[in-house]
Amino acid sequence: MKLADKHNELIMNYKGLDTVISNRLKDFSIINKKEDLFYELCFCLLTPQSNAKRCDEAAKILREKGLYNGKINLSDIRKILQTRTRFHNNKGKYVYNLKEKFEVLYNEFDLEKKSSDPFMMREWLVKNVKGLGLKEASHFLRNVGFRNLAILDRHILRNLNKLDVISEVPRSLTKKQYFLIEKEFINFSKSVGLNMDNLDLYFWCAETGEVFK
Repeated sequence: MKLADKHNELIMNYKGLDTVISNRLKDFSIINKKEDLFYELCFCLLTPQSNAKRCDEAAKILREKGLYNGKINLSDIRKILQTRTRFHNNKGKYVYNLKEKFEVLYNEFDLEKKSSDPFMMREWLVKNVKGLGLKEASHFLRNVGFRNLAILDRHILRNLNKLDVISEVPRSLTKKQYFLIEKEFINFSKSVGLNMDNLDLYFWCAETGEVFK
């Protein structure tokens, strides 16, 4: 299939999901309560190499058990994560120790009105929150209403490859490679007249059959 035909097909297929995707992004933009933000960060810490639905389930249980208020110990956290996410021992420690870092993040940046620079926030998250890489930090920020950060997971990379935006799907990403592909993704989204955040959710849906987060 010619490149122009691939792009036209993408645009046509996207149109059928535009309302659902736009509404989902609106849902993200109104997440501003402190605890909601905290548990969204927990969810994103759990997702590497794991099923997103199971991680979301785990984050909801952690909320019910009172993680934010220190009502659950590390051993119980690990038990909750054991059947729901990979690397549950390390991730259990990450979320157990998250509260202090989250408070610094919350006080240093505007997570409620979304006025802070998302690129600066991403750099801070990667540097200060153990377990968060560029992908997970971007995922969190997108899920709480910030925009124009690429979440370069395998779903996105496969679709970018299919559309000839990237020549191959890399096995791993250095920081430099991540930023280069992010720039290519941004340029591609402009060329087809669709926002990158909308395309991200569309690609996820194309791979999994639903618009999630």
